[in-house]
Amino acid sequence: MISTVLPPPPSWLPVRVVLGGLLASCLIAGSGGAGFFSGWAGLADPALMARGGRSMVVFSIALLTGACAGHTLGWLAECCGQGERMAAALAGRAVALFPVAALVWSLAGWWIGILGKPVETLMPFQPGGEVDDWRLMFGAEVWEYLAPALVLAVPLGGELLAGVGLPLRARLQSLCLLGPAWLILIEEVLQFHGWGGWMAQAIRAGDAAHAAAGVAWIAWPAALFCLLLRALPPSVETSPGAAATISWLPWPLWVLAMGASLPSPHGLWFLMWLGVLGAGLPASLARIRGEPATSQAFHLVAGGIKALSQSITWLAALAMLHPLPPGSLVMRAFQPLLITTSARAAETLAAPARILHPGLLLLGAALALHLLGRLLTPEAPDPE
Repeated sequence: MISTVLPPPPSWLPVRVVLGGLLASCLIAGSGGAGFFSGWAGLADPALMARGGRSMVVFSIALLTGACAGHTLGWLAECCGQGERMAAALAGRAVALFPVAALVWSLAGWWIGILGKPVETLMPFQPGGEVDDWRLMFGAEVWEYLAPALVLAVPLGGELLAGVGLPLRARLQSLCLLGPAWLILIEEVLQFHGWGGWMAQAIRAGDAAHAAAGVAWIAWPAALFCLLLRALPPSVETSPGAAATISWLPWPLWVLAMGASLPSPHGLWFLMWLGVLGAGLPASLARIRGEPATSQAFHLVAGGIKALSQSITWLAALAMLHPLPPGSLVMRAFQPLLITTSARAAETLAAPARILHPGLLLLGAALALHLLGRLLTPEAPDPE
């Protein structure tokens, strides 16, 4: 689901994104016991439209900020040389692999608990006395949107930097499909009343109809962003066939949304790994075509390891919304990321290291697997 492992985007990508979102909405609603087309009815829901509009403002700011930062750093690295480009790509990959839950809680804790600054949706700014300046009110309203946007810009910029050397348009289009899944976690932590908060509430409550409506709704703005990005030069030809279409679909988002309809969390965790692996499989198969059998085996093993490294980040996201039983061995690694009570949230905001350290440990594991996958195929022309 990221541009560094995907084949070139297929033609008519916006249309495919909308159709895929509508189909996924039907499957989520049907498997959850709601009407098969109940998610489509939510497209005209005023509450969802209002929340979605707020989230699209946040996403637009985040995409613009992350794209400017990531592309600028990538351009500077390319001007310096091959070694600097590889170092920049590795730094971007590290930022993108850092669990978003740990990122947003750490930044919020640093901003609120250490610097003592406000976040309007968590701890709003309180002017002293009878101060009622319109500039303060306007600034508070702007900061309410900027806080989640700036947090989202961090993984978006890292993902863009990780693909330095690859076509810019394809990387940006992949962010339009990847970013909404991160937005669910960020809005959930910051208690921002947008589309992401709607999805988080629906997933936690097992409301398949509302989750399906959210999936159907987000397909339209994602397709619109992909359409607007067609103004950039493509630099590569489009990929024909169903494999490219399947790869260029927001699988992590859909698996997160399926938490509202599937009763077993174990199946969701397997689906998340399978979705990340399957997204990059067509590009891997195209790369090894015509090579010796030994080289093909190394490429496939390396692809599986890289998918596993990316799965750690997405499994951490899945654990926030639909965790495994607390006693399971796998869940112990993600347990520190779960902030389920107000007391635990206050402790984390006061001491961000409580969640920063587990996040760094998960990042180390994911980055080690990523580097192992790179070492298994040193001759592959992979610039990430």
